[in-house]
Amino acid sequence: GADALRFTLATGNSPGNDMRFYMERVEASRNFANKIWNASRFVLMNADENASDVLPANLELEDKWILSKLNSLIKSVDNDLENYRLTESARSIQEFTDELSNWYIRRGRERYWGKDMTQDKINAYMTLYTALVTTAKAAAPMIPFMAEEIYRNLVCSIDKDAPVSVHLCDYPEFDESKIDANLEKAMEEVL
Repeated sequence: GADALRFTLATGNSPGNDMRFYMERVEASRNFANKIWNASRFVLMNADENASDVLPANLELEDKWILSKLNSLIKSVDNDLENYRLTESARSIQEFTDELSNWYIRRGRERYWGKDMTQDKINAYMTLYTALVTTAKAAAPMIPFMAEEIYRNLVCSIDKDAPVSVHLCDYPEFDESKIDANLEKAMEEVL
């Protein structure tokens, strides 16, 4: 689709440079789009209608790690876009989405599938919800249609007072206090 092609162009080469175009690149972008789309559908089908981006203080280590990565991502992408480095920002979003989908969600399966709605299960869903909504806002310049659909499904379906479009939202701001470089480095070694 349009977003996969647009993301391919964003991650290919720096704007202004020649790029060899081949379908494998579009397929890689489509895989990125599928990961973020499937993660959002997972939350939409399984999360409670009381989802919010207000997180409790007692989060698990993996929740703190993904939130640290998310805030590092926002800091990096904001800086890259500010300095006209579209390719680097798109690649950062792609890498984060891979870690979110292939590591955070897969390692938390038992948390999501538990029978009762425990605080741990709520924390896992709220963390994932926050990561997806924030990623959709950050990726909106590169995948405008998919980011819009994810935002409308996850946010507008719950919060009737939210802006009607992801493109009307403020760009996400990072929270330096949630960035834990040591935790990110330790998890990188585990990965």
